[in-house]
Amino acid sequence: MATVKKYSYWLNSGIYSFLQRISVMFFGICSFFVLARVLSTDHMGVWAHFLAITANIELIRWAIVKNAFIKYLSAHINEVKDEITTAALALNIVVTVSIGILVLFGMPYLSGFLKAPELTREMYIFLFGLLLLIPFSHFEWIQNSQGDFKGIFVAYMARQGGWFSMMLIHLLIFRTVTLPFLAFYYSMGILAGTIVAYGYVRKYLNEKTIFIKEWFLKLWRYGRVILGSAFSTMVFKNIDQMMVSNLISLTAVAIYNVSLRIINLLDMPSHIIGDIMFPKSAQVDVKLNPVRLKEMYEKSVGVVLSVIIPAGIFILIFPKFILLLLAGKKYLSAAFIVRLMLINSVFTAFLKQFSTIMDSSGKTKLNFSIITLMAFLSIGSCYFFIKFLGLPGAVVGITVTHIVGFCLSQYYLNKHYNIQFWKVFGHAARFYPEIFMIVKHRILIKWRASF
Repeated sequence: MATVKKYSYWLNSGIYSFLQRISVMFFGICSFFVLARVLSTDHMGVWAHFLAITANIELIRWAIVKNAFIKYLSAHINEVKDEITTAALALNIVVTVSIGILVLFGMPYLSGFLKAPELTREMYIFLFGLLLLIPFSHFEWIQNSQGDFKGIFVAYMARQGGWFSMMLIHLLIFRTVTLPFLAFYYSMGILAGTIVAYGYVRKYLNEKTIFIKEWFLKLWRYGRVILGSAFSTMVFKNIDQMMVSNLISLTAVAIYNVSLRIINLLDMPSHIIGDIMFPKSAQVDVKLNPVRLKEMYEKSVGVVLSVIIPAGIFILIFPKFILLLLAGKKYLSAAFIVRLMLINSVFTAFLKQFSTIMDSSGKTKLNFSIITLMAFLSIGSCYFFIKFLGLPGAVVGITVTHIVGFCLSQYYLNKHYNIQFWKVFGHAARFYPEIFMIVKHRILIKWRASF
């Protein structure tokens, strides 16, 4: 019973956060399963760039607004809720419109660098969806700040399921689908998600709209530091695929992206735990309770590793089976790349939670410094190893950067919070019997209740 209570918040929040992530992943896999068989490898490369850029746009907006909004609302939820929420919405609008202007004028140059001229047209079509992200994300972040993940899950189901359904219907009618239609349906999916999200968020919306300039600036000052970290993360996460596009070809991008999609399945637990942990860690007074942050970090990484290690072993043994199932015969050559990428999921488990702890505890500048160093290192290492090794060199370059980032992050975690990375493996091992007892207890309660 004590074990069940100890994990009650994480389980209740984690179920819906997990379902949200799994739904996004599910529809991503389903769409990839279909498109890999419909589009040419070059067009798959363009679509991979489109998805990467739109994901980075959401990352930037999330960095500037979401973390600051949740942090300050968690601390002042009963005092100035309306003022903080209004300021967050205003900042959301300003940031999104600014990104739209950058897309409008900057995409031709980026498309030229990536040697993907069709990408500019797809991003121009997405500008409609970009504006829709303002209400969609605002509703999501309000629910996130309340620790209510159910509505977020349903909204993402509507968003991802909506765009996938429209794409599938188009294919059934016309037997093919072009990139402009894919970009348009992607935006329409955001509209569907926004409508659904509104139904769940109404009870949390402002009683009145109060714009206070000081709160707007406070959110911006906090967010701009995290923006630096997010921008560096964006460079770090995408430089390998961008270099592959510039130095090799769009076909190589398609092959590389297939491998990334498989590895992203392993990274999902890291993002789920990070989503859940940030609101909790933001409420911890670091000066009064540093041990609590140490405990949260070591346990959260342990839980992530307990999932990704056995899953990673399966992928290591059967990469061709997974590739054949996911993308078809023409992408089987990616098996070697998949195996090379596996180690990076372990490093991601440590680095993702490091960023969460640093941002929530106010050490955003330290997080920014380490991620920026990793970003610069990834540019040089990816360029060097791709030139030297070809497509596998992109993975080697990112792995080298992960190793450096891991060493630096663990040094500072140990220095500030006495966190010892080897202890997470103990938590990972203990998680299996604990989760077994929780599941057993809940099943037993339901079984007894049925009589």
